Amino acid sequence: MQEEDTTGEEPTGDERGLLRDFRRYLTSIAGLSERTVTAYMTDLERFREWAGAALADCFTPDDLRGFIRHEVARGLAPSSVSRAIASLRGFGRWLMTHRDAGSNPAILLTIPKRKKLLPSFLGIGEAVAVIESFAGDGALSIRNRAMLEVLYGAGLRAAELASLGVADLDAGSGIVRVVGKGRKARVVPVTGQACRWVERYLSVRQDLVRPGDADAGYLFVSVRGRKLDPRDVRRIVASGVRRAARAAGATPHTFRHSFATHLLDRGADLRAVQDMLGHSSLSTTQIYTHLTPERLREAYARAHPRGED
Repeated sequence: MQEEDTTGEEPTGDERGLLRDFRRYLTSIAGLSERTVTAYMTDLERFREWAGAALADCFTPDDLRGFIRHEVARGLAPSSVSRAIASLRGFGRWLMTHRDAGSNPAILLTIPKRKKLLPSFLGIGEAVAVIESFAGDGALSIRNRAMLEVLYGAGLRAAELASLGVADLDAGSGIVRVVGKGRKARVVPVTGQACRWVERYLSVRQDLVRPGDADAGYLFVSVRGRKLDPRDVRRIVASGVRRAARAAGATPHTFRHSFATHLLDRGADLRAVQDMLGHSSLSTTQIYTHLTPERLREAYARAHPRGED
């Protein structure tokens, strides 16, 4: 198979059905987010176009390896190459389970080693500066302040924050019920400050749901009473970051990183933080043990026999 950019034929009706069934599986059974499903399908389509043949004909070890070599050669980032391999492996597993394929040749693909990057996080003062940049008595200002308080107070992903229902945050108990990746539900404590701002927001939320507008019951809604998109959350955070220059470059996920880092820095148990973040593996949470210099010095002073001298 030639390793150059090609545009394959349009998928046949049978292949369109195959791809449609796989997408339905990723969404309904595997429970992947729409963003992840789209990425998987894009990877498959890119492989099919590169091969210039139907997936059933080109899903072979040689073609799969050739495609990955091509992706690496054109400068695709290691993280994107790894995701493409995951997409192809996932498709191969699905073929075995749902289309009686005898094997999954994609398991032979080698995932490139990636340099581990420590997650960026804000200092406590920087996080507070962004949160408190949302001032004002209007419904939108109060909504935005409440959103940032919950985002940082519970360590949520942007999509999780946008999907919260009014009944999901129990201010009296100080907990929020979250449905995360893979549709896994978890319960996370939330700060009293966040609860107070949510209660204040709920008192003006009706100002955003105009008469005649459908109210689907989401906690944070748009000016038309509709569910916010994760992109809206990112835009709102960005507006606060612009006003708090110390936090330049921060995103909703930066607040999630900050939530985990600040908890661990102040002595929280790693497994408890794992549960709060909704990580299925402790190794994912361990990345947040990128100890700050202050915590390193404190640990050294406590543990070394001459550390306090």
